[in-house]
Amino acid sequence: MKSLKYWKTVSYCLVLCIFTVMSVGMGTVQAEVYFGDPFEGGELQNPNWNWQNEPPNWDLSSTRDGFLYMQVDDTSRNLWADDGTHLLYQEIDVDVFDVETHFFARWDANSGVSGIVVKSPADNNWVTVKFWSRDANARGQIQYQTKQNDSGNGLTGNAGFQPEYSNTELFLRLRKNGDEYTSWYKTEEAADWIEIGITTFALTPPLWLGIYVGDTDLNGGLEVEYEYFKDNLNATDVEPEGKVATTWGKVKSRY
Repeated sequence: MKSLKYWKTVSYCLVLCIFTVMSVGMGTVQAEVYFGDPFEGGELQNPNWNWQNEPPNWDLSSTRDGFLYMQVDDTSRNLWADDGTHLLYQEIDVDVFDVETHFFARWDANSGVSGIVVKSPADNNWVTVKFWSRDANARGQIQYQTKQNDSGNGLTGNAGFQPEYSNTELFLRLRKNGDEYTSWYKTEEAADWIEIGITTFALTPPLWLGIYVGDTDLNGGLEVEYEYFKDNLNATDVEPEGKVATTWGKVKSRY
């Protein structure tokens, strides 16, 4: 006859095997990480932000109440063969996120860029959905890219929206599910999201997730006002004390 200790061991192993199978089937459960920021008040609300190439001219709610304002400096900056942009980012190591932003771009530059990016410093590569603000003849367009690539595998160099020269309002969204990324855009808050594409692309963590501005030809200028960086999986920011600090019910002023 088997001992009681033996059967306890068998029971424990059985439970452990069931839990392991369930975990594999459901995917890895990750601790909740909040990425959002309403860009209200005089300082960034999310403590996890960092700057790459902090712009000399940026502010919160000074240029425009409730907006993060960024202006490209006098150095050539781009996100194509390399990343030299003014990038506000959070370092992350998660398999899933769904973020969006709303911004106004004022541009007379020949090649300005602004949008959402997730990149791997270890790989020196990224996935980005961005607005390429071009000269008066070429107009602007939305691009969905990895490093030096905007074709095939769901990527595109032109998502179909080509706004007139000078002022542009745009909503961009990027979702990650493992190595699969999906991007969307819309031009009005109440409109439905328009899917740009789905791409599968492996990036080595930790990753940098954020928003940026840049310009490769300063024969003009680029100013961008971001209204928010929204975490669609965690709609509110909960402070350590448990108090809800931010809700998304506030409607800010528009142009």
